Amino acid sequence: MNNIDIKKLIDELETSVKACQNETQIIEAKNIFLKNTVNPLYSKIKTLPDSEKSEYGKNLNLLKEKVNSLVEEYLSSILQEKEKKEHKVDYDIELNSTNLTKGSVSPITLVFRQILSYFQKLNFTIQSGEEVMDAKYNFDHLNIPVTHPTREPSETFYLNEEKTLSLRTQNTASSAQFIDNFKGDEIRVANFGYVYRNDDDDPTHSHQFNQIDFIWVKKTPMSVKNLKWVIEGFVKHVFGEQTQTRFRLSNFAFTEPSFEVDASCPFCGGKGCTRCKHSGWMELLGAGIMHENVMKASNLKGYHGIAAGLGVERIAMLKYGISDLRDIYTNDFRFIKQFAKEKEE
Repeated sequence: MNNIDIKKLIDELETSVKACQNETQIIEAKNIFLKNTVNPLYSKIKTLPDSEKSEYGKNLNLLKEKVNSLVEEYLSSILQEKEKKEHKVDYDIELNSTNLTKGSVSPITLVFRQILSYFQKLNFTIQSGEEVMDAKYNFDHLNIPVTHPTREPSETFYLNEEKTLSLRTQNTASSAQFIDNFKGDEIRVANFGYVYRNDDDDPTHSHQFNQIDFIWVKKTPMSVKNLKWVIEGFVKHVFGEQTQTRFRLSNFAFTEPSFEVDASCPFCGGKGCTRCKHSGWMELLGAGIMHENVMKASNLKGYHGIAAGLGVERIAMLKYGISDLRDIYTNDFRFIKQFAKEKEE
């Protein structure tokens, strides 16, 4: 190896490093070795014939690599020992725990799966859109004018001073984004995920909650009869075949006509109890025929559609008798264990 005994030199360095007690001593041993042993070898290159210089240089580089590798190995070993001492525990972390409690799927996850399984059976595309939304889709394409109260900072979390970018306030915005450049004869899509409102948290409200929004758009006419067929099927799928529905006229910017949909109280069967305030009904969701302006904004003039939006937390509270929305997010095992035997579809 052109008079460089790499193994012998590395063994000498290792002997010095083994005697070191900490990182500083190892670095010092390396620097002394490089200065007294390796650097002088470089001065010999100019004395060699041209035919030997290349091989000699390769061996010098190999020696230096082995020096660095050896030092890194010992430094790593020192650091590992140091970490063990700093994080030393008086028990075996690999022992089986005796106090772990089996939980359950969250009621929100249960309701999500129950609802989305219904739309999957109807061949809907299931998707979760973007949570940061352009005002074009969050408001403009949904027929919500600039003067509408929901566009005020007191209602919406804006992300820029121009108020052109915000956290989405309803999943209808994701539906509007989905259909914006759609080309075809029919759209079936259900959007799910978080929406955000500038609201105070209390037993029935939250600044962040889950929504599912569905739209069904076709070139052929879509009527209230079609809307009722989808929603009544959905209500029976989630709450049971015995559940009744009723439609009340309402007002939403993106549908006309618009309806509030109620379901017969699942606790008293519509007879009246404290949970339904003795009315026999519980408010469930908003729905309607998609507004002509919404269709025009997405270049779908001549198409017809139905749509509905619902709060997942609200469905969970109605179905499982949850009185305080905040209980869902406390990670209390006593609360979660109640849902261990619930079906997910």
